[in-house]
Amino acid sequence: MDGAFEGDLIRPLGLVTLYCAYAEEELDNLLQALSIVEKPSERKRRWTIGQKLARARRLIQRLESDELLAALLEGRRLFERRNDLIHRCLHAGGRLASNREGSPEEHLTAHDLTAFAESIFAWKERLWLYRQKGLPRALMK
Repeated sequence: MDGAFEGDLIRPLGLVTLYCAYAEEELDNLLQALSIVEKPSERKRRWTIGQKLARARRLIQRLESDELLAALLEGRRLFERRNDLIHRCLHAGGRLASNREGSPEEHLTAHDLTAFAESIFAWKERLWLYRQKGLPRALMK
């Protein structure tokens, strides 16, 4: 990291939010491509990210793609972390606190948040690559 965000936690947290939106869009695109396997219900647009990941996992299990199943499990972990970051209070100095009793405080740096945002973006790119190359092969089996 070049220090551009040194001390600024808001911009890296914004990257987390932005890259998660891109990742969720790619997951939507994957689900659309998987509609060949099974048509979704009309309520699809209102699904939570967890519901989308679970549906994609169920459909991919039919195609027997261990690579994508592993990626979807990683997506679950990434979005759980995103929820943890977004739904806790980020205070000055990187102190991340929850108002849930018994939840430990955590300390983050701008670098931590930027690295997490980059891991989400990399996950989105893996989904895109699979949708473009791996999925057509899996559907032909």
